[in-house]
Amino acid sequence: MELRLLTGETERKIFADRVEQVRAKHGNGFKERPRSRLAQIHLSFGNLYALFENDGDPAERMIAGLMMHDLEMFPQTCPRPDLSHLPPQSVLEIGELWSRSMGAGTLARAGAAIMASLLDARALLAYLGLKPFDGTTFYRGIGFVDAGEAVEYPYLETLTGDPIWAQPMILEGEGLARLTRVFSRLIIETHDDNRVVRFTNFMRKKSEGVVHVTARNGFFVPAPASVENRAGVEWVAQL
Repeated sequence: MELRLLTGETERKIFADRVEQVRAKHGNGFKERPRSRLAQIHLSFGNLYALFENDGDPAERMIAGLMMHDLEMFPQTCPRPDLSHLPPQSVLEIGELWSRSMGAGTLARAGAAIMASLLDARALLAYLGLKPFDGTTFYRGIGFVDAGEAVEYPYLETLTGDPIWAQPMILEGEGLARLTRVFSRLIIETHDDNRVVRFTNFMRKKSEGVVHVTARNGFFVPAPASVENRAGVEWVAQL
């Protein structure tokens, strides 16, 4: 697998189009608030990483992707938690995660862990859906912990216009070290000052005709219950 930092305008536009396509096709039960510009900021100024099955594939063949930014590039999505005790460049927030094929979301999360290691991150930050849907279970399982109380998420709302509550979660210290240590073992090679990372595909052959759920604006939710129970479903969340 190849995880590649996108730098050209054309390939970044392809990434943004993929986010919109996956979101429009499968839906998430939420939408961006009318005056929000957060997605535009993420896609314009964040570091966009695309996942490819084969080395050197053209941008049109990206199968998953995510946005990462440190807090020196621009601020975290919500004011809380207070991370001022850490150097801003050492805190990575991850958002705009999407997948088009079964297993690609998991591989993209592995790529994010690898990048956290290569970038010497001291903390990973996530805003995960809590109400009216709970997307925190997976992340608790890999070591994320609550970073304060849940907050009303200012950039998204349900399809009926109701507020969404998010749980800020963080992974740091020994938990982060463990995660990055495990996934760094998958690295085959890196190029161009870590802008291109090739790593082992540890997933089984991807299935066809599955349902994928994208995430927007640093905020991640599971697929609806009616979808989760179908065979071959992958839901894309964070990391």
